[in-house]
Amino acid sequence: MTIHHIVLFKFKPEATPEQRQSVRDSIKALPSQIPSIQNLVTGETVFNHLGHGYDEGVIFLFESVDKLNEYRPHQAHIDYQASSAPYVEDKLIFDIESA
Repeated sequence: MTIHHIVLFKFKPEATPEQRQSVRDSIKALPSQIPSIQNLVTGETVFNHLGHGYDEGVIFLFESVDKLNEYRPHQAHIDYQASSAPYVEDKLIFDIESA
């Protein structure tokens, strides 16, 4: 089984391109800091009228719910949340399991 931890987020309108890139770079660094992350895919939205205004998306892959639960309290994850919070207006988080 694989757990797909999906995170969509909206940047605050005042977030500069440099601040947005800093958030992206922080996300891309997480697998090297958190061993329970198997892989991730991240990118900017391709406009969809049903996208509810979300700017970016990330899909983290974990081998089990236990590995996802290791990720959540990891200090690198907490640090990422704190460093990105000033630039992020809203998040939607959705987890699914696949065989």
